[in-house]
Amino acid sequence: MKFYNRNGMLYISISGKRVSTKLQDTPKNRVLFANTVNEDEFFDKFNVNKKENIPSILELCEEVLQEKEKILKGTSLLAYNSCYTNKVIPFFKNIKLKQLKPKDIFDWYKTFSGSSSIKTSEAILKEAIEKALIAEYIQASPFVIKKPKFLSTYEMKPFSLDEIMKILNSKAEKSFLNFLGVLFFTGMRIGEALGLQWQDIDFENDEISINRTITSGLIQSPKTPSSKRVIDLLPQARLFLEKQKRINGLCKYVIINKKTKQHYNTSSTLRLTWKSLSKQLNMEYRNIYQTRHSFASNMLNNGEELLWVSSMLGHKTADITLKKYSKFIKDKRIRRAIFLDKMDLSIS
Repeated sequence: MKFYNRNGMLYISISGKRVSTKLQDTPKNRVLFANTVNEDEFFDKFNVNKKENIPSILELCEEVLQEKEKILKGTSLLAYNSCYTNKVIPFFKNIKLKQLKPKDIFDWYKTFSGSSSIKTSEAILKEAIEKALIAEYIQASPFVIKKPKFLSTYEMKPFSLDEIMKILNSKAEKSFLNFLGVLFFTGMRIGEALGLQWQDIDFENDEISINRTITSGLIQSPKTPSSKRVIDLLPQARLFLEKQKRINGLCKYVIINKKTKQHYNTSSTLRLTWKSLSKQLNMEYRNIYQTRHSFASNMLNNGEELLWVSSMLGHKTADITLKKYSKFIKDKRIRRAIFLDKMDLSIS
């Protein structure tokens, strides 16, 4: 009898599925449930073959997820559980471990329409198969074929300085414009900006500490170790932060929901506002993440140092920055952000 914890509740594995015991997951309840319920009767009720000692594919996958819970961030764990629920369970729930063949993997790959979830789903299944090989439940791995390659449909379309000025001079809600101004002139990821607190900003030394991110309602450390960083506070970003401070200076977070007076839990909340502004300005809609690309491309296109841009973005190495933004790099070197000096700091 295998127990699992999900959101504080005690679950038991039945044919690869987690069935709730309706009890809180505590050591006392685990003992209570194990002593109260006759295992044979319990497994008979769910039509599980007790004589078959080989675990199911889904049971092995659940073991993988249990291990992932100890090492993954909350948002990553959500992604793994989503892929397991939507891509692994539906396909493999009726396939026995010893019957699993390369053709099954080939057919499974066909259920994916893009690369966004295939890597995570494959990671779960491959680790489950590795467990089966180590335990000698099977003699060979069915992963003998290459996974399909999908062409990315994502296109980098940074905003020009003229477009940025058009956006920031619009009649959109002031707090939202301040949010966009911070994004355009720091290169922060959206979640990093949502997680920014006033205590993270050193106005005296012109520095901003990136210590957290808010994604899918979870407050956690930044994306990677290199993402936790200290960046320069440019005059243009300072302008919008000072304006925002006059709006919500008593709040803990810099960017807050005007109605709730609390931080936003996800950038999707702001998506409708962003789409509405794009339509209002008669501009092609581009994902709000393009603000980050805009910072990098405009800085590099105007002669800024690659290493400085890379450190502002929180990339692990300058090679990553170079690979993504090489077409924007110019040889001519000018003083840091001098091209921004011509911008009107009296933006309304």
